[in-house]
Amino acid sequence: MSAVRFSLRGIAKSYCCRKRGGRPAGAVVAALDGVDLDILEGQVNALTGRSGAGKSTLARIVMGFIAPDGGEVIYRDRPLAAAPRPAFRRCNQMVFQNPLQAVNPLFTAGWIIGEPLRTLKPARPRSQGVSDERAACPAADGERIMEVLEQLELPHGCLQRRPCELSGGELQRVVLARALVLKPEFLVLDEPFSALDDLTAMRIVRLLKGLIRRLGLGVLFIGHHPRHVRELADRVAVLEHGRLLPGC
Repeated sequence: MSAVRFSLRGIAKSYCCRKRGGRPAGAVVAALDGVDLDILEGQVNALTGRSGAGKSTLARIVMGFIAPDGGEVIYRDRPLAAAPRPAFRRCNQMVFQNPLQAVNPLFTAGWIIGEPLRTLKPARPRSQGVSDERAACPAADGERIMEVLEQLELPHGCLQRRPCELSGGELQRVVLARALVLKPEFLVLDEPFSALDDLTAMRIVRLLKGLIRRLGLGVLFIGHHPRHVRELADRVAVLEHGRLLPGC
């Protein structure tokens, strides 16, 4: 039996909506309504449901990006709010739904992948005549970047290219590489394949599945595509109108 990494108890979250879809401006909408869920170590925990069910909101609460209005997230037997932020971020990484919105379009893939490594070290002066990627990354960091490139089957040449110069599949793998570069224990994947065509998506799903197994990662996978969920998930919960369906 796998240990529980995150335990969600009575999680509630509401938003004031803008005037849209027949709702008056300022109307309160419950995104999550009393969600109880255990997310296990070393397994792919899938959360599925229709668009607007509250899946992405739940993912952001798990990662501590937003706070719930009610309930509590327990992280490894302690309140999430008490977890040291730097250590938590190193061990738990998130991949967002839209890769184009998750990266700076002015930076190269090499810079993007190495960003988490740089945040853990003091700034290093740029060396004259050295590229941005090499100046920002000492030898050990450069080796780690090359390692994740190979794990995700990305060509080395993509390091010098910017997001607009990458294919959809390449950019998604760059974002995955950025999440993996710190060797995390746990990933939150928020519909990471929704912007890709079916062929490209399934190729990356199978690549990621093998990588998750080899690295022994725990995963919270937010998805709505049945094939992706079937391919990746060890266990599945279904969210509808902010509540888990019975039996999840």
